[in-house]
Amino acid sequence: MISRHDFRYFLRPMALCALLVVAACAQPSATPVSVESARSALAAGNAADARVVLERLLVEGGDRSHLAALLGEAALASGDEDAAAQWLVDAEFSPDTRALGFRMLGRLETLRGNLRAAGKAFDVSHSENPESADLWVDIGRLRYLGGEHFQAIDAADRAMALDPASAAALQFRGQLVRDYQGTEAGAAWFARAVEENPSNTDLRLEYAATLADGGRARESLDALRAAGGRARTTSRGHYIRAVIAARGRNFALSRELLQRSGLVREDVPSALLLSAVIDLEEGNFASAAQTLDRLHTRQPDNARVVDLFALALSRSGSERELIQRFDLRARDATGSAYLRTLVGRAHETLGNRAEAASLLDLAAAARSTLAVLPGTTPSDALSTRTGERDLQARDIVRYAIGRGRIGLAYLQASAFATRNPGSADAWSLLGDAEYARGNKMAARAAYFRSARVRQPWPLTLRIASTQNDPVAAQELLESYVRGHPANGQAAAMLADAYAAQGRWSDAANLLDHAMRSGMARVPWVLASRSVAAGKLGDADAALEYALAAHELQPMNPPAIAALIAALPDEERPARAELSAKLASLPGT
Repeated sequence: MISRHDFRYFLRPMALCALLVVAACAQPSATPVSVESARSALAAGNAADARVVLERLLVEGGDRSHLAALLGEAALASGDEDAAAQWLVDAEFSPDTRALGFRMLGRLETLRGNLRAAGKAFDVSHSENPESADLWVDIGRLRYLGGEHFQAIDAADRAMALDPASAAALQFRGQLVRDYQGTEAGAAWFARAVEENPSNTDLRLEYAATLADGGRARESLDALRAAGGRARTTSRGHYIRAVIAARGRNFALSRELLQRSGLVREDVPSALLLSAVIDLEEGNFASAAQTLDRLHTRQPDNARVVDLFALALSRSGSERELIQRFDLRARDATGSAYLRTLVGRAHETLGNRAEAASLLDLAAAARSTLAVLPGTTPSDALSTRTGERDLQARDIVRYAIGRGRIGLAYLQASAFATRNPGSADAWSLLGDAEYARGNKMAARAAYFRSARVRQPWPLTLRIASTQNDPVAAQELLESYVRGHPANGQAAAMLADAYAAQGRWSDAANLLDHAMRSGMARVPWVLASRSVAAGKLGDADAALEYALAAHELQPMNPPAIAALIAALPDEERPARAELSAKLASLPGT
């Protein structure tokens, strides 16, 4: 995803008019105009120029207590946390800069991960200026990072009420809208915000990122080029363009833009993932494996990272390491069909035929799996870590569900939600525990509460699985596809529902969209498209899609069934052979 909650981007000041910086640098003495020109430079996003002006004022005898807050703000805007700390930590702020100084200190502590200290700093700033929209945005972001998601929404609403034109408040509220309602709603919000603030680079970047995540690449590039193109040449602008280039399979350009962004050097996870994808596409499998190893250590529950890491190990000839790392996960309920296939092929390469067969059968048997995320808590810790930190409690719940200890999972999840009633994660986890208990109604209520903050695709699948009414489940999928048009899996599943109703034209259109959105090498999607083509009277297309599905996964039941149906009558021997193979597969 391009759109992500990265606090460094949240903390950048809005861009207005860079021409004011020239006037600031020309001032001959420490006058109020010079201080104001430094403020203007900060507002314009020119932190380096602001630092020059402020440091000059300090050398010329300016009051440190009057300049410290601004110097700290400039250092933070430049990404220089060490310098910011020198100006903000244990600083004496003048009465008129005290609110700003403690707000900047709160931002610094947030960046450092000291959320409690950040909260204390924001409390002091609030006591000095409780009606600051920017402060309420900072408070909201802090609450979001601390897992108080509903309180963060309240803070965003407060900021908007205080200053409906605040670029910072518009940006934060738009990000929350995107998380809750999807990229289409988010793009509409940011389009209005950019129209009202055409010179604000941060808003423009959010708009471009949201458009790109929604599959609207051309509009995203247009948004980056507008208003003089300043957003286009920022670090994040380069990254957005790199993602678009990669999706267009121009990997050389994508690599160049990614390097220009500097985000790989800064160890930003999304940039590392893109770098690994480019390496995979260019055949640099060992390099991709190294990058994905780093990412997997930091994000062990990220299924996409797991699948790509397994692919990199497979392609680099590291079958033994692939099996060692992922054999257990592949056999677990959370293992994807893709992971099972890769691990199964690794066993096959090493001559472990029985293990290979069992995993390949698992891969072919199911289209998708609804399961909780895997936990990393070892089994011997379950009895000793109860009641510890929330992160550990979350791991205990996941592990307990995975091992069938449903009572323990429910107790821990319920306690977690009680301690953290404002956390979307807590309610989602409680939904998992309720679902494991068989209480679909309670699970659905918990999931819906979590979805009021953000509704990722896995959560949408869980909500759909708790619906007793197929119509309600379909309406949920339709709503998700409208809000997230670039999600190919969602489109494919909705197409499946339409096919069950005989809406073959609608199903075919959605499947075509799904394949354009990354599902073109998924056997069951190709098989479904084959069936739709057959129902619509296009025998040639039906055979072409069926052959493609069967080639990708010869033991996949939908692929085999589609090929049987698509073969012409004169291919009776082949059809009989395929029918026998289909009948021999487990569960068919």
